[in-house]
Amino acid sequence: MDFNNRFGDSIKRCEVATGYIFANKELCAEALNASADGTASYRDGHTMRQLPKNDRLAVYGDTIADSVLCHRWYSQGHEKGVWDSMRKRSLCNGNLAERGFSHQLDVCIIKNGGTVSVSEKMMATAVEAILGAVHLDGGLDALTTVMGNLGIIDPPRESVTCNPPESLRFSSVQICCDLLTSRCTGPCCETTPG
Repeated sequence: MDFNNRFGDSIKRCEVATGYIFANKELCAEALNASADGTASYRDGHTMRQLPKNDRLAVYGDTIADSVLCHRWYSQGHEKGVWDSMRKRSLCNGNLAERGFSHQLDVCIIKNGGTVSVSEKMMATAVEAILGAVHLDGGLDALTTVMGNLGIIDPPRESVTCNPPESLRFSSVQICCDLLTSRCTGPCCETTPG
């Protein structure tokens, strides 16, 4: 089976869940690959290839996500003692797994042949690997956006001046954009006469 037929649906689901479209689809597929057996093989022309397992990419993702969070901690002027609790709360395996399951990333993960369900550890590793893949593919801004989209970090509190094409969810507040009038509606949007 070729790459797109083998991994295309999982990649698309991951892109929808994270709000990020990968230029390099192989990075996304690697991030989703929790399989150490031949489950993640595909045909590239006349050659069979094996997709690398996501554990190396997860180490990279964990490290770079830590850096993003540390930058936010520093720029927000928090005390030194806040850093440890902020990191433990945001980047612990339990939170990463919860974020992954809540965004239904478990249906994207490529498992070993005999594995029936995605464990918390597998999910946390996959989320770390996805973060690493996003950074390698799109850079720091893309990573920060995906971390916000997944709820790993709070979205920035700066004023946003854009008209999103569809409803977006930030934390527990729903913001909607009326496409006919280009007006924002919701509990935190100011209504302007017009």
